[in-house]
Amino acid sequence: MDVDGTLAFARWVYFLSVMILFGSALFPFYALDRTAAPALAPLPRNLNSALALAAAIFAAIWLLCFTAGLSGRESMVDTLRGVLMESDFGTVWFVRLSLVLLLLVISFSGRPELIVGPAFLLLTCEGWQGHAAALGLLGSLNQALHVASAGAWIGGLLPLGLLTAAAERHPSKVAGVETVLWRFSRFGMVAVALIFLTGAMNTWLVLGSFPDPRNSYGRVLLFKISLFVAMVGLAVYNRYALVSRIKSEPAKSLRTLSRNVALEQIVGFGVLLDVSTLALMDPYA
Repeated sequence: MDVDGTLAFARWVYFLSVMILFGSALFPFYALDRTAAPALAPLPRNLNSALALAAAIFAAIWLLCFTAGLSGRESMVDTLRGVLMESDFGTVWFVRLSLVLLLLVISFSGRPELIVGPAFLLLTCEGWQGHAAALGLLGSLNQALHVASAGAWIGGLLPLGLLTAAAERHPSKVAGVETVLWRFSRFGMVAVALIFLTGAMNTWLVLGSFPDPRNSYGRVLLFKISLFVAMVGLAVYNRYALVSRIKSEPAKSLRTLSRNVALEQIVGFGVLLDVSTLALMDPYA
């Protein structure tokens, strides 16, 4: 795998890890009612720790690959020093590395609710790097909101899937799970609206027009949009076709819902892989 391929993969694993940590830690604040739903921590501590460790490792790989792409192998150390100490990106990287280490410490503490803050800040760092950094304050804030909204939605799908699976094993908890599903659905509608609006704004700020399928950047961006539409389609079907049938057909509805939530996660992971590739491409080539 060449440097660009390694860089895209490192970005994918990093954002996947941080988004799952953020979305799953945020999930109990708006969705869970522990008096009605099955007792469920956002994620097991070991999984939180593994994700935080992955985020730390792949953030470092991302930085090293980014530096290698600028320097070649001869002056890696000097270029790394320049990136961190003399470039506009240096502050962003110091903040990112500090936050990811803090996230790693918190993940071992057994206090998952503390993950929300540093994970949110890690996601918003993306607004001050890459294409967004060249678009001024509006572009940076818009990108930060875009990434945080995506993390809240995609990351929340994992605890949602765990909860629906738990409900299949504990039919007496179906009423509580139905409440959680409606809460997640309402929250998801807000997140999806923000993703759509900020994504449209990003496209307008970067391209000034609809993506052009005649160039590679436009095709990759259109593929990302297609995956996003597929996720929204699954979410709409879950909300209006499945959640409303849980009381009358709990076993069948929960089984189908669990499968669809897993499929949503897979498509979401594909969106992140697409975005990780897109960030390395020239929009104007």
